[in-house]
Amino acid sequence: MSQYPAPTPYQAPPPPAPRNRRAGRSAAHRTRKKSQGPLAWWQGAVLAALLFTLIWQVLRLGQAQGQLKRLEQERQEAQERYELTVKSHQVRYRELIEKYAEEYNLNPAYVSAIIKQESSFDPRAVSSKGARGLMQFMPDTFDWVKKNCGYKSATFDDIYQPEISIKMGCYLLNYITQKIGTDDPVLVACAYHAGWGTIPTWLQNYSTDGQKLTIAQIPKSDTRTYAGRVLNSYAIYLQHYY
Repeated sequence: MSQYPAPTPYQAPPPPAPRNRRAGRSAAHRTRKKSQGPLAWWQGAVLAALLFTLIWQVLRLGQAQGQLKRLEQERQEAQERYELTVKSHQVRYRELIEKYAEEYNLNPAYVSAIIKQESSFDPRAVSSKGARGLMQFMPDTFDWVKKNCGYKSATFDDIYQPEISIKMGCYLLNYITQKIGTDDPVLVACAYHAGWGTIPTWLQNYSTDGQKLTIAQIPKSDTRTYAGRVLNSYAIYLQHYY
């Protein structure tokens, strides 16, 4: 019998303990979550400011678009009103107006503007005070002017004839221009409406330079309205007809 002890049988090492994957994932998640952490107060403030700025810019953009839309609508409405105004300023008896405007050294656009405001180109027009015709003559003015226009035998009914009314009206406008010493359209309109004798007094009392009157400086409201309308019509006739 051998004196050496018998060898110990081989035993395999125990298998490693199974890894807890779920626990590993949970730990990693907790680590990431912990590393991210809640937002600092200043980060929240920055985000809130950015959000507020964005909302404010959106609101401003909406307001700007609304304003542009309103402005465009107002522009279109103003354009339509102007076109209607231009259409209402059609010129009748244009050849007669141009003929006698040239004879009496007047602008035909201005003569047209006077006729527009006096009668709207209606040769049979009669005012509440009894003025007649295209350029609205009263009987006494008619009797005085007709002698200077070659119509000595004409009667007041003849003022309804467009040529007689236009010729006499142009003569009167030329006479007014000479009497007041200027062809300023405001002053001539005032003189035609309120009488040329009023002009020196108005210039002395209401003009800032003693030479001209603005529409706002005309003391009589009806003459102020009349002169303003004459000037508006004058501008339209100049632009679209003359």
